[in-house]
Amino acid sequence: MQLGTIPDDEWKLIEKALISFTENNDWQSIVRLRDLFNDLFARDTLGGYDLLQQLDLSAIQAARQLGDKAELAHLLGARGHNLHRQGYHRDAIKAFDESAKLYWEIGKDFPAMKSYYMTSLCYRALGDRNQAKKILNDVIQKIDPSDGWFGQPTQVLAWLARDEGRLGEAEELLWKSLELHKLLSDPDMLIAGTLADLGEIISIQGRVGEAKKLFEESLAIIRKHEGQYDRQEARTLLKYSETLMHEKDFSGAIKLLNQADAKASRYGHYYDLLWQIELAKAFIYLRQRDLINCFYKLRSVFRIRKYLDLPASYFMVFVLRRYFHRLVNKITKSTD
Repeated sequence: MQLGTIPDDEWKLIEKALISFTENNDWQSIVRLRDLFNDLFARDTLGGYDLLQQLDLSAIQAARQLGDKAELAHLLGARGHNLHRQGYHRDAIKAFDESAKLYWEIGKDFPAMKSYYMTSLCYRALGDRNQAKKILNDVIQKIDPSDGWFGQPTQVLAWLARDEGRLGEAEELLWKSLELHKLLSDPDMLIAGTLADLGEIISIQGRVGEAKKLFEESLAIIRKHEGQYDRQEARTLLKYSETLMHEKDFSGAIKLLNQADAKASRYGHYYDLLWQIELAKAFIYLRQRDLINCFYKLRSVFRIRKYLDLPASYFMVFVLRRYFHRLVNKITKSTD
């Protein structure tokens, strides 16, 4: 199921059904209606669709009324993922924490740990790397390193190493993560995301040709799924554009950023990606000495970040991490 393939008359039927179930306190039917869209909620953030957001919240309330801890844990976990993808990291942490607690209460340790693990991504996004590391270390101690799922915390460890400028370590962890992802069933999006991360790390280290091949491979995997993973595609395009920008291919970078913008704005309202896209455009305009457009893009960045209630102090850390590492590495190589 894809959003664009659902006719308007079917949306109206869904809305009428939800209203009817709600008026009659038919909690079980609300949960079943929400379950029909599990694949969509797993693939995309649906912030742009008020009806689906309403259905999601109604199903969570219905599961509470039913006292169905397993279903409630599942719904809260899915909501946490979508909140995180949009950039509402604090709200996502609350959803994941409750999901993990409920799973632990009913003895489902692995799903509980998966929800707990996701909070590490949220804390990193909020700039609290110490808490992210603590959670990852807790998780890693409970998983067999040969388990394919181990690739996910390994990938986040690579992000943290990249944050701190340990690029060689980050690359090594990403290659390890990639091999672990391949052990899973249906690993395409995990592989595509890791390839994009590798492209970024490798391009910072100056191996631009190799990086471009990795970005293209990532995009090829995502595009096989015909628009089902807009956020992933926008994420790869953003990382690819930053490589072009540092190669002074500004027109190519802007072209990719415009594509990323269209993907991030389409269905999901991926605000966390949108401010990063705007920031990349601001840097391009700055390097082109187009100060007016640079100012407008920076204003957009701060507007989105304020809307998401992201810490202002982390913005500077993000800028230094995202762009300063490339500059330092380039200067270092030129003086070798």
